[in-house]
Amino acid sequence: MNAQPFGDLPEEARALYRRVLRSLPAPVEEHAEDLGWPVDHARATLTVLRDLGLVHVDPEGRPRAEDPRAGVGRLLSRAEADLDAWREQLLSLRESLSGFEADYRKGLELSGPRVPMFEEVTSARVPEVLQVLARTSTGTIAQVNAEVGAGPGLDPLVRSEREASLAAGREHRSIFGLGVLTDPAGVSYLEERAASGERQRYLEHVPVEFAAFGDAAVVVSHGVVPLEDFLLVRSPVVVQVFLALFDELWRRAEPVHHADTTAQTRRMLELLALGFKDEAIARQLGLGLRTVRRRVADLMDDYGVDTRFQLGLALGRLGTLE
Repeated sequence: MNAQPFGDLPEEARALYRRVLRSLPAPVEEHAEDLGWPVDHARATLTVLRDLGLVHVDPEGRPRAEDPRAGVGRLLSRAEADLDAWREQLLSLRESLSGFEADYRKGLELSGPRVPMFEEVTSARVPEVLQVLARTSTGTIAQVNAEVGAGPGLDPLVRSEREASLAAGREHRSIFGLGVLTDPAGVSYLEERAASGERQRYLEHVPVEFAAFGDAAVVVSHGVVPLEDFLLVRSPVVVQVFLALFDELWRRAEPVHHADTTAQTRRMLELLALGFKDEAIARQLGLGLRTVRRRVADLMDDYGVDTRFQLGLALGRLGTLE
């Protein structure tokens, strides 16, 4: 930005500006005395306001201010112009991204893999690594966690990326230890994730904690070295082993539908029973069309049924539906 935004003005500058606006013309020394400031501090603050064009000093050395709609308006116009320039730069950079990616892949084809098949990652770097893997991979993101009260999954960077990925319709499947359901805070956190579309199952004993990003890579928690307690695996053979392990753990695990998710599921099934189409259900529940279709398909998979009618019967037997 070329100028400091008015919203970022120090409190002292705001105070002096407001005083000049509502007071009779007076020397800066008088303003300093009324505000209880040293004169040098008042003069320095006045310089900030003058540089921004909010006040000027008359021939008698008295600070004066014009209508703030003009002075502050100029700052707003300047800030808006700077924002437009930033937007154009960001748009240009975004448009260049696909070209950069094509160049990168071409380089990989010419020189072979530039990354190690196995790499130790410190705890501090894990959130960044998870974000990059989520953005550069395709397919299901599958993870196994014994607990949810700690770990990189709580990092704001990781949470934001997960929410964006779920909103875009990417499948997330997670297996948690049954012990997390005894913690109210943990249950609330899992309900939030489930409401966003994450498929969840629970296992009495979690043998290993890891996260798989399609078939591109797996991040494994091993905790052998205090500062290097994660292992990034890119070896295709080893990644396939972890994917097979996840499928087996998923088969053994059981779904546990949270209260709010069950209520929404009940309403979804009621609308289905009334003959509503997926588009109408999405509007009624405030969900995306892909989210509705994915949730119905996920429920059918969870309960081992082939049709929506069979799904309604299965949930009815469990007391989910009247």
